[in-house]
Formats: sequence, C-alpha cells, structure tokens
Amino acid sequence: MKLDQTDKKIIQLLGADARMSNNQMAKVIGVTEGTVRNRIQKLIKNRVIKISVINNINRMENPSLAFVGLDVETRAKDSVAKALSKMKEVRFVSSLIGRHDLMAFVLAEDVTKLSKVLYEEISSLPGVRFSESSIGLKYYKYDYRWARILD
Repeated sequence: MKLDQTDKKIIQLLGADARMSNNQMAKVIGVTEGTVRNRIQKLIKNRVIKISVINNINRMENPSLAFVGLDVETRAKDSVAKALSKMKEVRFVSSLIGRHDLMAFVLAEDVTKLSKVLYEEISSLPGVRFSESSIGLKYYKYDYRWARILD
C-alpha cells in the first residue's frame, strides 16, 4: 500500500496522540471526518498501523529488560526465531550479521520471570547453541515507534 500525504499525516497525529478524535484530525489535515475514519480503517486493514496500548517501561514496578544474542544451528535459525516470536515476554527478534545469529529483546515484569524466560524457555529451544544476555539497569529511552508490525 502506497501512503499519500493524508495517510502520513494521520499516522503522525495518531503517533503523537492516539486518542485524538477523527474530527480533530480532520480539522488539522483539512479533510472531512469521514475521510479520516475511512483512511484509518484502511491503514489498519492493510496492517500499516495497529492501535494498541503501550506501557511505559519507566512506570513498571520492577521491569527487567534483557538483550539476548543467540548463536543457533544454521538449519534451526528460522524455527528458533519463530519460537522466540511466540513468547509473550520477547518483544523483538531479528536475524543478524555479526557476533550472533539472532538478537532478542526480552521484557519481563520482574527478574524472577526474566530468569525463567532466559534460562528455562530460551536456552531449551532446539537449535540454540549459546546465548549471551545483557540486562538493562536504567532505561533512558524506550521508543516503541521504531518497531514494524510483522506477521
């Protein structure tokens, strides 16, 4: 789906304030409320945007974030990535060129849950040879906007 200026402006406005009404957006952009409503529905349907609640990591009681580099068997790379993607606490998975084969970001409600995910769930996946975790201590920036919506 190719985005025009109206679509881009709607995305920008929703990114700044997802609770902004269609009427307010229409006034800012200079189109009708119906245009905004239809465009939002089309953007959602085509999986360009997804409207959801994002919790602020700095407001969580005891957040535990780990950056996990994984070395995996070559033939198991896709299956490990897919298994990681299905885990609730895993917020990001990517294949890499570099030190590790895969990178995962894990966000858990506390260190006990993080430990379980890292040392029981991830390390036991078939094909995982080695994992190296770095645990976040203080969070200066956690920007959800850079993430893409994937199938």
